[in-house]
Amino acid sequence: MEKMEYSSNQNNVQFIRHKARDSCHALRLKKRTLAVDVRRQRLEEVVKKLKAPNGEEFTQLCCQLKKQKELDVLKKLRLGLGSNVENISLFLNCQGTMYSLVGCLTGQDGIQQREAACALVNLALGNEKQCLDICQQVGVYLILHLGNSNADVQDPCAWCIGNLCGDHKDVCLLLASQGVEEALLKALNSHTPHVIQSVAYALTHYLTTLNDRIRILSEPQVVRRLIDALSLTEGLPEVGWCLFVSSMEQEVCQLLVDQGIIGTGFNLLEKLVNEQNLNVLAATPIVRVLMNCAASVPGTALQICYRNEQFVQVTRALLYSSTPHLQTETVHFLANVLNAASAESLTGQCVVEDLSLRPRLEPALRRALAAHFTLDQQDPHLNFTEVS
Repeated sequence: MEKMEYSSNQNNVQFIRHKARDSCHALRLKKRTLAVDVRRQRLEEVVKKLKAPNGEEFTQLCCQLKKQKELDVLKKLRLGLGSNVENISLFLNCQGTMYSLVGCLTGQDGIQQREAACALVNLALGNEKQCLDICQQVGVYLILHLGNSNADVQDPCAWCIGNLCGDHKDVCLLLASQGVEEALLKALNSHTPHVIQSVAYALTHYLTTLNDRIRILSEPQVVRRLIDALSLTEGLPEVGWCLFVSSMEQEVCQLLVDQGIIGTGFNLLEKLVNEQNLNVLAATPIVRVLMNCAASVPGTALQICYRNEQFVQVTRALLYSSTPHLQTETVHFLANVLNAASAESLTGQCVVEDLSLRPRLEPALRRALAAHFTLDQQDPHLNFTEVS
């Protein structure tokens, strides 16, 4: 009997354990299902938020912004302005909407200010007449925010100025009268990479449109700051293109060389070509800057040649690049360097032979020429074949 009671008790204990285990398992499944449902619901909310509003919904959002300056409304407006150019006209034609957006930009809420500035970035993608209208209403506030200490607001404000400039000369002139030059140059001293990136973007478009301001704005400290900014991982293409626009002026090329663009440029290119995936957007403007400096500033081509190993390594890597336009840019760069170096050398054209450049560069050069130049195109004039 005692053994039977023991066996019965043991069975009861096992039954209780199995029951408890099943209950725990069921509870875990329920919790997991609830968690999945919550995530699914949140994902649906995200998708809904990312969905660009149609014309009717966008018009309703414009009217809603005039009544309630809510962050969610600003986000949807920004999305709508970036997805459809026609929405820019709808926004500008809705009376009072721009006034409300300016109110958000000039308010005390930092998050709302940034969202309003981001909406303006997309709004500034309109035509010249629309950009001029926007600039007249909000240009002063964009410039004002460039000078504040909130990098999250400085960033989109600078990018918005770049979009406004575009090829719009009248807009650039209006911004100039509002003090944009001083504000951009001051913001270039920021320690935040994204701000420097956006300021460089704005300066590039501004100076491309108003070429006569390049030499005036390219002061030594400005050039030095841009060259130093090349070491930043983020924003390299924008900084590089800003330097390229500056290098279109011969006097500025001399300043670029004096401030160390040759060393910094080659060190950057060496780093880029050694990376697994070459950043073509970052490399292209630097090659162009070095090309302009080699052609414009006496002694620069020889300085480049006498970098020897680095010059050969970088040039060969760029010539073997899988990007056709970068190969072509490098061919023209090499032509400028070799032609200028041969003309400047005290011993004539023997600099190419003295540094053994021909055997190290010619195979890569021939490959690039064969791949991307035809008889109908004008080949860059190289001195390889002229060296005896």
